[in-house]
Amino acid sequence: MQRLSFFLFVLLFAGAGQLTAQMGLNPFDWFDGEAEEEALAINVASNADEVAASSLVESGKAALESGNTGRAHSRFKKVIKRYGTTKAAGEARYLRARILMTKGKWKKAFETLQEVVTENPEFEQFNQVISAQFECATALMEGARGRILWIIPGFRQYDEAVRQFETVVRNGPYSDYAPLALMNIALVAEKQDEPDVAIDALDRLINYYPQSMLAPDAYYNMAETYSSLVKGPEYDQGATRQAISYYEDFLILFSESNYVGDVEANLAAMQNLLAESRLKLGDFFYYYRNNNTAALTFYNETVTIAPESEAADEARARIEDVEAGVRPISGAQIVRSLLLID
Repeated sequence: MQRLSFFLFVLLFAGAGQLTAQMGLNPFDWFDGEAEEEALAINVASNADEVAASSLVESGKAALESGNTGRAHSRFKKVIKRYGTTKAAGEARYLRARILMTKGKWKKAFETLQEVVTENPEFEQFNQVISAQFECATALMEGARGRILWIIPGFRQYDEAVRQFETVVRNGPYSDYAPLALMNIALVAEKQDEPDVAIDALDRLINYYPQSMLAPDAYYNMAETYSSLVKGPEYDQGATRQAISYYEDFLILFSESNYVGDVEANLAAMQNLLAESRLKLGDFFYYYRNNNTAALTFYNETVTIAPESEAADEARARIEDVEAGVRPISGAQIVRSLLLID
């Protein structure tokens, strides 16, 4: 009896499933359909809203032309608040941002422009939006400040400038403003003594925009940034090698540049420093470890890196001593000779 009941239950369930499929009564579709219709209702403005928003925008533009900035700003703000999903809202946001920029409210203007990107992506003057965002970020980079209590000048907003430039790169990766924004990030980072940030921005400029007119400056600034990290021949030479690499790349890629003379001089300085560091390592193994094999390796590197340097001349003299079997005189040996100790 139980087996018969189970069999009837299976038949009933299968029949119900076939019936709901034929009639389009899938319960999983009920809520998804309602949610989709509700989303469309929210995001699609009615014709009446479009007409009202366009009328307000035209009124605001007329006020702007007559010099009534306050009235224009009020009209654009009303469009954004009431008719934010209309096509006219994109222009309202853009024009409102322009008004904010004339008042020096760079951060608020940038945020309003970003609303155009996220809320009104169909706005036809998209390049002008990116241009205006770049202008806002540049103003902050150049030292524009906000006001505390509308009177007291605030702090410089370099971190905000970097954030805005990064947004410009994301919004318009194929625009002319992207490499400019990356270069400005590097310049701001240099002001704030943040070489890692500068290196990251310049690396992206070099790799993503090799045909940009800023590419020579990017290579040069990258080399200079690494050069600034070099502490001396006694320290790790990773930054020195990176600087040399970018200086050499510059000379290969931009041989007609006006910077060639400076680059050649800076390259020579970095090569001399690296050669000096190799010489010191060779001396360590020659004088203090009695390891002529290791010493010769570093002395030869010194000559190869900067053959015309003073370090190379010293390295050649050491090589001659090693090959002639001359034993180095250490500090301990000098003391023994002075004290007549065998």
